[in-house]
Amino acid sequence: MESAPDEQPSLPGDLQPPDEGPDAAPSRRRAARSRRRLFVGLLIAAVALAGTGVGAWAVITSLKTTPRGSETPAGPPARPPFFFRIGDVTADSTGPSAVNVARDASVEIAGQLSSYYDTVFMDPSTWQNGVPDRAWLLFDRSLRDRARQDSASLTLGPQSATLKSLRVENASVSVDVLIDPRGNPQAAVANVEFKARGFLVTGQPATVMNTVSFLLQLEAGEWVVFGYPTANTSIDAEAPTPSASASPASGATTP
Repeated sequence: MESAPDEQPSLPGDLQPPDEGPDAAPSRRRAARSRRRLFVGLLIAAVALAGTGVGAWAVITSLKTTPRGSETPAGPPARPPFFFRIGDVTADSTGPSAVNVARDASVEIAGQLSSYYDTVFMDPSTWQNGVPDRAWLLFDRSLRDRARQDSASLTLGPQSATLKSLRVENASVSVDVLIDPRGNPQAAVANVEFKARGFLVTGQPATVMNTVSFLLQLEAGEWVVFGYPTANTSIDAEAPTPSASASPASGATTP
Protein backbone atom coordinates (compact mmCIF):
# COMPACT_ATOMS: atom_id res chain seq x y z
CA MET A 1 0.00 0.00 0.00
CA GLU A 2 1.20 3.48 -0.75
CA SER A 3 1.36 6.00 2.02
CA ALA A 4 -0.76 9.10 1.82
CA PRO A 5 1.04 12.19 0.48
CA ASP A 6 0.89 13.98 3.83
CA GLU A 7 2.47 11.20 5.70
CA GLN A 8 6.21 11.18 6.45
CA PRO A 9 8.28 8.19 7.23
CA SER A 10 9.08 7.84 10.85
CA LEU A 11 12.58 8.53 12.24
CA PRO A 12 14.33 7.05 15.14
CA GLY A 13 13.53 8.65 18.41
CA ASP A 14 16.88 10.34 18.88
CA LEU A 15 16.61 11.98 15.44
CA GLN A 16 13.11 13.24 15.76
CA PRO A 17 12.86 17.06 15.39
CA PRO A 18 11.67 18.78 18.48
CA ASP A 19 8.02 19.08 18.81
CA GLU A 20 7.05 22.47 17.37
CA GLY A 21 4.14 24.01 19.08
CA PRO A 22 2.05 26.95 17.94
CA ASP A 23 4.74 29.46 19.11
CA ALA A 24 7.58 27.97 17.09
CA ALA A 25 7.35 30.39 14.11
CA PRO A 26 7.63 33.61 16.24
CA SER A 27 10.58 32.09 18.05
CA ARG A 28 12.36 31.44 14.78
CA ARG A 29 11.73 35.04 13.69
CA ARG A 30 13.08 36.39 16.95
CA ALA A 31 16.19 34.25 16.61
CA ALA A 32 16.70 35.51 13.06
CA ARG A 33 16.38 39.11 14.17
CA SER A 34 18.87 38.52 16.97
CA ARG A 35 21.36 37.05 14.51
CA ARG A 36 20.91 40.09 12.20
CA ARG A 37 21.41 42.53 15.07
CA LEU A 38 24.53 40.67 16.14
CA PHE A 39 25.88 40.79 12.58
CA VAL A 40 25.19 44.53 12.23
CA GLY A 41 26.80 45.25 15.61
CA LEU A 42 29.90 43.32 14.66
CA LEU A 43 30.08 45.18 11.33
CA ILE A 44 29.82 48.61 13.02
CA ALA A 45 32.47 47.66 15.55
CA ALA A 46 34.80 46.58 12.78
CA VAL A 47 34.32 49.88 10.93
CA ALA A 48 34.94 51.86 14.12
CA LEU A 49 38.12 49.96 14.84
CA ALA A 50 39.30 50.53 11.29
CA GLY A 51 38.64 54.28 11.62
CA THR A 52 40.51 54.40 14.91
CA GLY A 53 43.41 52.63 13.31
CA VAL A 54 43.51 55.10 10.44
CA GLY A 55 43.46 58.05 12.86
CA ALA A 56 46.23 56.58 14.96
CA TRP A 57 48.27 55.87 11.85
CA ALA A 58 47.85 59.51 10.74
CA VAL A 59 48.98 60.83 14.13
CA ILE A 60 51.98 58.51 14.27
CA THR A 61 52.92 59.39 10.68
CA SER A 62 52.65 63.11 11.47
CA LEU A 63 54.88 62.73 14.51
CA LYS A 64 57.42 60.79 12.50
CA THR A 65 57.50 63.21 9.55
CA THR A 66 57.59 66.42 11.69
CA PRO A 67 60.90 66.59 13.52
CA ARG A 68 60.81 68.10 16.97
CA GLY A 69 61.73 71.76 16.96
CA SER A 70 61.07 72.16 13.22
CA GLU A 71 58.10 74.46 13.82
CA THR A 72 58.54 78.04 12.61
CA PRO A 73 60.09 79.93 15.53
CA ALA A 74 58.31 83.03 16.76
CA GLY A 75 60.26 86.09 15.66
CA PRO A 76 60.84 89.20 17.77
CA PRO A 77 57.78 91.34 18.37
CA ALA A 78 57.16 93.99 15.74
CA ARG A 79 58.38 97.48 16.65
CA PRO A 80 55.39 99.71 17.39
CA PRO A 81 55.20 102.75 15.09
CA PHE A 82 55.90 106.19 16.49
CA PHE A 83 53.17 108.85 16.72
CA PHE A 84 53.34 112.47 17.81
CA ARG A 85 51.07 113.80 20.49
CA ILE A 86 49.19 116.80 19.11
CA GLY A 87 49.53 119.82 21.36
CA ASP A 88 48.08 123.27 20.75
CA VAL A 89 46.12 123.78 17.52
CA THR A 90 45.25 127.28 16.36
CA ALA A 91 43.55 128.65 13.24
CA ASP A 92 44.46 131.89 11.49
CA SER A 93 40.93 132.62 10.33
CA THR A 94 37.65 133.97 11.63
CA GLY A 95 35.38 131.57 9.78
CA PRO A 96 32.78 129.58 11.76
CA SER A 97 34.38 126.22 10.91
CA ALA A 98 38.00 127.36 11.17
CA VAL A 99 38.69 125.42 14.38
CA ASN A 100 37.47 122.13 12.92
CA VAL A 101 39.43 122.71 9.71
CA ALA A 102 42.58 123.43 11.73
CA ARG A 103 42.11 120.28 13.80
CA ASP A 104 41.69 118.11 10.73
CA ALA A 105 44.79 119.65 9.18
CA SER A 106 46.79 119.13 12.39
CA VAL A 107 45.93 115.40 12.37
CA GLU A 108 47.17 115.07 8.78
CA ILE A 109 50.35 117.04 9.52
CA ALA A 110 51.06 115.08 12.69
CA GLY A 111 50.60 111.84 10.77
CA GLN A 112 53.12 112.77 8.08
CA LEU A 113 55.66 114.08 10.60
CA SER A 114 55.20 110.92 12.69
CA SER A 115 56.06 108.77 9.69
CA TYR A 116 59.15 110.88 9.03
CA TYR A 117 60.39 110.70 12.64
CA ASP A 118 59.63 106.99 12.87
CA THR A 119 61.96 106.46 9.91
CA VAL A 120 64.82 108.85 10.64
CA PHE A 121 64.90 108.62 14.46
CA MET A 122 63.29 105.37 15.66
CA ASP A 123 64.07 102.79 12.96
CA PRO A 124 67.22 100.78 13.88
CA SER A 125 67.85 99.98 10.21
CA THR A 126 68.29 103.72 9.57
CA TRP A 127 70.93 103.89 12.31
CA GLN A 128 73.09 101.46 10.40
CA ASN A 129 72.19 102.08 6.76
CA GLY A 130 71.44 105.80 6.70
CA VAL A 131 68.26 107.72 5.94
CA PRO A 132 66.32 106.10 3.07
CA ASP A 133 65.37 108.22 0.07
CA ARG A 134 61.63 107.91 0.79
CA ALA A 135 62.05 109.94 4.00
CA TRP A 136 62.97 113.07 2.04
CA LEU A 137 59.63 113.03 0.19
CA LEU A 138 58.28 115.03 3.13
CA PHE A 139 60.16 118.05 1.75
CA ASP A 140 59.27 120.05 -1.34
CA ARG A 141 61.34 119.18 -4.41
CA SER A 142 63.05 122.54 -4.28
CA LEU A 143 64.12 121.89 -0.67
CA ARG A 144 65.24 118.24 -0.67
CA ASP A 145 68.90 118.83 -1.51
CA ARG A 146 69.20 121.43 1.22
CA ALA A 147 67.42 119.13 3.70
CA ARG A 148 69.91 116.37 2.94
CA GLN A 149 72.76 118.79 3.63
CA ASP A 150 71.11 119.73 6.96
CA SER A 151 70.53 116.10 7.96
CA ALA A 152 72.57 116.57 11.14
CA SER A 153 69.85 118.96 12.34
CA LEU A 154 66.82 117.17 10.88
CA THR A 155 67.82 113.57 11.69
CA LEU A 156 70.23 111.74 14.00
CA GLY A 157 73.01 112.50 11.54
CA PRO A 158 76.30 110.58 11.58
CA GLN A 159 75.93 109.85 15.30
CA SER A 160 73.10 107.43 14.61
CA ALA A 161 75.58 104.56 14.13
CA THR A 162 76.57 104.88 17.80
CA LEU A 163 73.05 104.06 19.02
CA LYS A 164 72.04 100.67 20.36
CA SER A 165 68.52 101.45 21.59
CA LEU A 166 66.14 104.39 21.85
CA ARG A 167 62.86 105.03 23.63
CA VAL A 168 60.71 108.15 23.27
CA GLU A 169 60.09 110.08 26.47
CA ASN A 170 58.24 113.09 25.11
CA ALA A 171 57.20 114.04 21.59
CA SER A 172 54.62 116.66 20.70
CA VAL A 173 53.71 118.89 17.79
CA SER A 174 51.82 122.19 17.97
CA VAL A 175 50.21 123.39 14.77
CA ASP A 176 49.07 126.82 13.58
CA VAL A 177 46.99 126.56 10.38
CA LEU A 178 46.38 129.36 7.89
CA ILE A 179 42.87 129.12 6.39
CA ASP A 180 41.70 131.11 3.37
CA PRO A 181 38.37 133.05 3.26
CA ARG A 182 36.63 130.03 1.67
CA GLY A 183 37.51 127.88 4.67
CA ASN A 184 40.30 125.83 3.07
CA PRO A 185 43.67 125.23 4.77
CA GLN A 186 46.56 126.74 2.83
CA ALA A 187 49.69 126.63 5.00
CA ALA A 188 50.78 125.72 8.50
CA VAL A 189 53.56 126.06 11.03
CA ALA A 190 54.36 122.90 13.03
CA ASN A 191 56.62 123.22 16.06
CA VAL A 192 58.13 119.89 17.07
CA GLU A 193 59.64 118.91 20.42
CA PHE A 194 61.16 115.44 20.50
CA LYS A 195 63.03 113.79 23.38
CA ALA A 196 64.21 110.20 23.64
CA ARG A 197 66.58 108.24 25.83
CA GLY A 198 68.57 105.13 25.04
CA PHE A 199 71.98 103.51 25.09
CA LEU A 200 75.02 103.70 22.87
CA VAL A 201 76.82 100.64 21.59
CA THR A 202 79.41 101.35 24.30
CA GLY A 203 76.75 100.89 26.96
CA GLN A 204 76.59 104.56 27.90
CA PRO A 205 73.15 106.11 28.48
CA ALA A 206 72.31 108.83 25.96
CA THR A 207 69.65 111.49 25.47
CA VAL A 208 68.41 112.61 22.05
CA MET A 209 66.84 116.05 21.71
CA ASN A 210 65.31 117.52 18.55
CA THR A 211 63.43 120.76 18.01
CA VAL A 212 62.24 121.97 14.61
CA SER A 213 59.87 124.59 13.30
CA PHE A 214 58.44 123.29 10.01
CA LEU A 215 56.69 125.43 7.43
CA LEU A 216 54.21 123.38 5.41
CA GLN A 217 51.82 123.89 2.53
CA LEU A 218 49.32 121.73 0.68
CA GLU A 219 50.45 120.26 -2.62
CA ALA A 220 48.17 117.82 -4.47
CA GLY A 221 46.28 117.11 -1.26
CA GLU A 222 49.38 116.39 0.89
CA TRP A 223 51.33 118.55 3.28
CA VAL A 224 54.96 119.13 2.31
CA VAL A 225 57.70 121.08 4.05
CA PHE A 226 58.87 124.17 2.20
CA GLY A 227 60.98 125.62 5.01
CA TYR A 228 62.38 125.07 8.51
CA PRO A 229 63.53 128.36 10.11
CA THR A 230 64.93 126.50 13.13
CA ALA A 231 66.16 122.93 13.43
CA ASN A 232 68.49 121.27 15.92
CA THR A 233 69.38 117.73 16.97
CA SER A 234 71.72 116.71 19.79
CA ILE A 235 72.85 113.36 21.17
CA ASP A 236 74.31 113.73 24.65
CA ALA A 237 76.01 110.71 26.19
CA GLU A 238 76.35 110.55 29.94
CA ALA A 239 79.86 110.18 31.27
CA PRO A 240 80.58 106.68 32.60
CA THR A 241 80.61 106.31 36.36
CA PRO A 242 84.23 106.30 37.57
CA SER A 243 85.30 102.95 38.98
CA ALA A 244 86.48 102.54 42.51
CA SER A 245 90.07 102.01 41.35
CA ALA A 246 90.10 105.44 39.74
CA SER A 247 89.11 107.24 42.95
CA PRO A 248 91.84 108.81 45.12
CA ALA A 249 93.43 106.52 47.63
CA SER A 250 92.19 106.72 51.18
CA GLY A 251 93.90 109.56 53.07
CA ALA A 252 95.33 111.13 49.89
CA THR A 253 94.79 114.84 49.31
CA THR A 254 93.54 116.25 46.06
CA PRO A 255 95.27 119.43 44.95
